[in-house]
Amino acid sequence: MKAGPRFLFFAGKGGVGKTTCAAAAAVALAERGARVLVVSTDPAHSLGDALGAKLGAAPRRLTVRRGALYAAELAADPALRRWLRARRPAFRAVAERGTYLDDEDIDRLLDLSLPGVDELVGLVELRRLAEGGTYDEVVVDTAPTGHTLRLLRMPEVLRRLAGVLDDMHAKHRYLFESLGRGYRPDFADEAIAAVDEEGRGLHELLRDPGRCAFRWVLLPEPLSVAETADGVGALAEMGAAVEELVVNRVTLPPDGSCVPCAARVRAERAALADLRGALPGRPVRLLPEAEAPVGVVGLRALGRRLLGRLSAAPAARVPASAGRAVHGGSAAPAARAPASAGRAVRVRRNAQPRAARARRAEAAPLASQLASRGLRLLVFGGKGGVGKTTCAVAAALALADMRPRRRVLLLSADPAHSLGDALDMAVGDQVVRVTDGSSRLWARELDADRAFRVRRDHYRTAVDDLFGSLLRGARVDAVYDRAVLHDLIDLAPPGLDELFALLTLGEALFAGAGRAPFDLVVLDTAPTGHTLRLLELPATALEWVHALLAILLKYREAVALGDLAADLLQTARGLKRLQALLRDPGGARFVVVTRAATLPRRETERLLVALGRLRMAVPAVVVDALTAGTCRRCRRAAAAEARELAALRGLRSRKRARWAMLLAPASFPPPRGVDALRRWSRTWEGASA
Repeated sequence: MKAGPRFLFFAGKGGVGKTTCAAAAAVALAERGARVLVVSTDPAHSLGDALGAKLGAAPRRLTVRRGALYAAELAADPALRRWLRARRPAFRAVAERGTYLDDEDIDRLLDLSLPGVDELVGLVELRRLAEGGTYDEVVVDTAPTGHTLRLLRMPEVLRRLAGVLDDMHAKHRYLFESLGRGYRPDFADEAIAAVDEEGRGLHELLRDPGRCAFRWVLLPEPLSVAETADGVGALAEMGAAVEELVVNRVTLPPDGSCVPCAARVRAERAALADLRGALPGRPVRLLPEAEAPVGVVGLRALGRRLLGRLSAAPAARVPASAGRAVHGGSAAPAARAPASAGRAVRVRRNAQPRAARARRAEAAPLASQLASRGLRLLVFGGKGGVGKTTCAVAAALALADMRPRRRVLLLSADPAHSLGDALDMAVGDQVVRVTDGSSRLWARELDADRAFRVRRDHYRTAVDDLFGSLLRGARVDAVYDRAVLHDLIDLAPPGLDELFALLTLGEALFAGAGRAPFDLVVLDTAPTGHTLRLLELPATALEWVHALLAILLKYREAVALGDLAADLLQTARGLKRLQALLRDPGGARFVVVTRAATLPRRETERLLVALGRLRMAVPAVVVDALTAGTCRRCRRAAAAEARELAALRGLRSRKRARWAMLLAPASFPPPRGVDALRRWSRTWEGASA
């Protein structure tokens, strides 16, 4: 008997080429004669772009030479409704038997939107699609690192959910036994066992190297290498097998004297050395840089390369000039710590006003493109890997330099943080001042798990106080209901990162008890799909708060409302203020970051449409990492980029959009540290109409 299809996951940092690699591997596997399904679990799908086909939630068959190839883009909300529909009668019965809630309360909760729905149902829906056809291979194009890791932890969440349901049902079973009637398991028990078995089966699948393997895709760049080491380590802790590391877009040595290419090769070679040092013994596959192929025919060559034998790449010979940092086509000395760093404070103080005035003058052109006088929130977003973090940090420095009296917070809401890497300093979940000390800029990388633990402990105390004031109900009710609520509080919400990014934004922007807010927050976000989910979350979270308040008020005769209701009311007020700010074009703005390549440009077009639907102001689109050089490779790359820039200009013209287009040059090595980022931001240019 066949055990089922083999699952091959392509994972990694956003923008490294996961989608293209997954699509190419699926084409190659099919043309070896297999029956293959390729699925995207990223909420910002681009699998259809890579395959050159319009895809939906149902698998669509594509034409290949041999075998059979089907492709789908997971639709999370319909999948959740489908999953709940089959279990709704059992869940309602469990809640009726094990809580004070009635049918109206239960239906209200079951009908609410759920933050993190993509991760919650992703694996469940993936297995449903896989079992719906007789596939030999299932290739999975995943969301970027942090959300992929959360997706892979969902089997444990399902099993914890089954545990909560079982605790709810325990009171019902106890009452039957205590009345001497004996208890016989029914459909509710079967549903609880099925949820637990679903979680157990997915857990075993992900850890079975015979049925499931991962390929981690990365670029030969320091930030990508650092995230790879963390991601592969997290997979190893989960017991998942990483088959190989795929290093995409490796630059070949220049065919002549080309300073940018030479610098790029040198920087990539250093990154590859760091990769092998961080993950020794791991198989590494190198893919040379090429324009991203589109369609089944275009993907064939890449697919054969991905499935072929590994071979050692020849060492690149690089001119001595490659050691210099290069921005665009000009070489600049690599950043060094200033020799004056150890001098007396008096000397630095005397020099500081003049330097600060110079920085304000240099920062003004960039900052004026992005800011308005009443700006409170500036969001940087786009497809993964386009340079959101680097652009966000550069802009935050420029804005802080332009108005040195303004308190600016640079906040990362991406679960795969890289603010500290870009700033070249230690940044964590506590707000820290950026170390150059010349501007009022602070930084923080939000730790959603830690924030959840703090909230969980707070709500545990509130629940204990609430049950201590019960006015009615038998002792057994209080014991079982308290245990159920503790279990529910321990059940981390799937949209943990977005939820606590939202709450943290509110704390930073609006006055809290004894805490002065920041004048401006520059937000470095997760890639497109999860950023849109964050912007949509205030309305979703308000629905939950209102539903919970309604239930508390309904049962106020049974329980004293206490601190829990007051906390929910305060949360509702904060959500309303944030919701209003997001729709204020002077108070909140969204800077779209992209690259001049086909897949990022298409995702950018969809993102701009979504931002328009959300009524979010867009002052600029930053096109990052533009090529400048004289060799054949550079000229070919620049010509391809020019076509994509023309497409963006055409979009702006057709939509009569007012956003500016800012052009940021590629830098080798990528800018790290305050001084290097400031120098790089001065090389940005406005695009001609």
